[in-house]
Amino acid sequence: MDEKINNYKYSKQFILMENKDKTFSKSPYFETELENVDDYLFSVVTSVVQKETDAGLKHLIQYEDKEVGWISLEDSIPVFRFKPMHFQVIEENFQTNELNQKMNIDKDFISHFKGKLLTVKSQVTYNNEIYYSVFLKNKFHGFHHENHLDPLFDIHLPLSKENFVESPELYMISNLTKPIVELPDVSEAELVSIFPNNKIAKVKAEKTFYWMSTSQLVDINIPELKISHKTESQKIMEDIFHSVQVEREKSKEMVKSVLSAKNYLSNKKGDTNFLKTLTRNSKNDAEELEEEMNTYKSEILDLKRQLRTAENDYKLAIKRLNHQIDYKKRVEAQRDKYKSRMQTVEEKLKNLDLKYKALRDKNK
Repeated sequence: MDEKINNYKYSKQFILMENKDKTFSKSPYFETELENVDDYLFSVVTSVVQKETDAGLKHLIQYEDKEVGWISLEDSIPVFRFKPMHFQVIEENFQTNELNQKMNIDKDFISHFKGKLLTVKSQVTYNNEIYYSVFLKNKFHGFHHENHLDPLFDIHLPLSKENFVESPELYMISNLTKPIVELPDVSEAELVSIFPNNKIAKVKAEKTFYWMSTSQLVDINIPELKISHKTESQKIMEDIFHSVQVEREKSKEMVKSVLSAKNYLSNKKGDTNFLKTLTRNSKNDAEELEEEMNTYKSEILDLKRQLRTAENDYKLAIKRLNHQIDYKKRVEAQRDKYKSRMQTVEEKLKNLDLKYKALRDKNK
C-alpha cells in the first residue's frame, strides 16, 4: 500500500538541490541539453509530469509559469502541501536557518512575523528536521523550523463568567494591541483555540471572536497540545489531495473563461461559424475536464479504500500483538508464581531433612 502511494504520479513540488553540472533535457527519453540546473538551485519548482524511462524516473520541471525541461531528481527535497494552518512566531526561540540562506530569502523575519497570524501551507525535511513554509497575505516568507513556530490548536471548550478574571482585557487581533472598550457578555462564551507557547487564546462571545491572554482565564483544564508528525504515506496523501484541489480550481476557471467568451460573443453580431465552433469546443472542453475530474475522483476513492484497508490491517495486527503480549505476561506471571511455590517447598523439604538428621544423630 505504501509503495503504491509513494509511486503515485501527480503534480508535486520540490526544493531543487541537484548537482550543479546537471542539465535539463527536451525529452525524458534522450538527452537534448537545454538549460543548466545551476540557475534554479534552491528554488521551489513543480514536477508537472513524471515518466518511467530506462534511465529511471524523469520529471518535467516547471518554475513559476515557465516549463524548464526534463530531469531526474536525486537530492531534491520534496515539499508536502496540506490544508493551511495558523501559527505565531516564538520570538525567544527564533533563529535564522541555513535553508533560507541557501534559498536567498534570508531577512529580518522577526520584524515581519512579530505579533502576526502566520499561515503555513507545507513542510519539508532538511537535515532530518522539519521546516514549515510561512506565508503572510499569500506572500512566501521562507521555511522555518518547527520549534520556532507556535501552532494554533482548536479547543472548543465552553466558558462561563467564572472562568474569566474580573474585567478581562479582550482584543480584536491576535497581537493583543488596542483592547476593546465595551466588554461583551461572557456568561456563555467559548474557548475556540489557543497558541499554547505564547499563551494567547481566541474566544467567542455574543457571536463575535476576540483574542486574549490565557492569564485572563481561570479554572480551565487545557489538554496537552502537540502536533503529531505524520508518516510519509500520510504526507503524500495530503499532498495528493492538495494537488487535486488545485487542478479542480484550474478546471473551474477554464470552464468559466470558455463560457464567458461564449456568452460575450453570443450577444454580439459576428461570425456565426466561429460562434458555433466556440460553442462546440467549449462543450468538448467541459466534457474533457469533467472526465478528467471523474478520473481524479476515482483514483482518490481507490486510494482511500486502500488506505482504509491498510489501516484496518494495521489495527488488527496491533490488536493481535497486544493479545500476544498480554498472554506472554500472564504466562510469565504464572511461571513466577510456580517458581515461588517450588522455592517454598524446597525450603520446607530442606528444613525437614535437617530435623531428620538432628533426630537421627541424637538417637545414636
